[in-house]
Amino acid sequence: MPGKRRYDDPSLVREPMTVADGDPSVLAMLSKMRRSAFQGRQLGQAFEVWKRMIEGPSLVCLGYAASLSSAGMWPLVTWLMERGYIDVLASTSANITEDLLEQLDGTRVYRVDADDVDDADLWTAGYYRFYDHIVSKEKYDQLETRVTSAFINELAERWRKPTIPTVRFLHEFGLWLEGRGFTRSILATAARCQVPVFCCGLPDGPLGEGYDKAAKADQAPVVDFFRDYRIATDIMDGAMTSGRGTSVVFLGGGVPKDFLQITATSVSSRHGNEDPRPHVAAIQITTDNTIYGGLGGAALATECISWGKEAKGGDNVMCFADVTIALPLICQGLAEHFGPAHRRLHPKPLNLSEVY
Repeated sequence: MPGKRRYDDPSLVREPMTVADGDPSVLAMLSKMRRSAFQGRQLGQAFEVWKRMIEGPSLVCLGYAASLSSAGMWPLVTWLMERGYIDVLASTSANITEDLLEQLDGTRVYRVDADDVDDADLWTAGYYRFYDHIVSKEKYDQLETRVTSAFINELAERWRKPTIPTVRFLHEFGLWLEGRGFTRSILATAARCQVPVFCCGLPDGPLGEGYDKAAKADQAPVVDFFRDYRIATDIMDGAMTSGRGTSVVFLGGGVPKDFLQITATSVSSRHGNEDPRPHVAAIQITTDNTIYGGLGGAALATECISWGKEAKGGDNVMCFADVTIALPLICQGLAEHFGPAHRRLHPKPLNLSEVY
């Protein structure tokens, strides 16, 4: 019916951006941005929804894709885990291993001009390039020969079962890293905080090369990815059926996003597909576009709804922005809003030392 929707709601007035006087804060800026337009508005809305996730009871899951650890985003991920703002992490293999580079014998990552760099010269000089930053090939290769392969050799000696789920494999790796001084790493932090870490593409990174170089690789347990899927679905099922609900934040997209999304449909199928079991809130920060096929699982408020992954009218925020811009702003805003001593305390989804 024409005129049914009211367009002049005072709460929806678009406000112009202004420069803050006095002592400006990121928190105040994000609040202003939420009342602005375009992706500034979406970033402000993403912050508000993430804040509500933390304040609410839901299980909060983070999808961590793209080359973000090499870009220096990994301390923000460990900060989120230490404060209890992440209950479950799904990541690419590179992101949970390349954060170790800066903790390996003083290794440094250097900036280069991506528009004026000679990659053949970098190879000759002994560097690998990640778009606009580089790292020593020698140091990167040491990550495989001295760290990941050493862990696989150690695991082969003590793990008495023929298989191991990825989530337990990465928990054991985190404990191993903790004991060898890599205490600031994502996996060591996850092990301390009892945050389960899932990684479907485990060989795609230093762990794959480390396995290939490990002397005792043939004695090591086979990683059971299907067991991981059931464990993740159990976690989602417990949160959904208990009334706690699940929330998701996707940094980038890719397999981590799809892994966390499809568990929602698996929970629904477990219960006869009678009702969808969508996430109660979802945020994606990405520069991908649906029409080119790169936005895994499509936008949160469109195709995802047809699968029961998201709910129509739910807190679904698509922010088309560079994660290296958006994530630092959101984390700083959360720190200012909740204060330095804040910790989110909720029951852990599972005891990782008992997962086989």
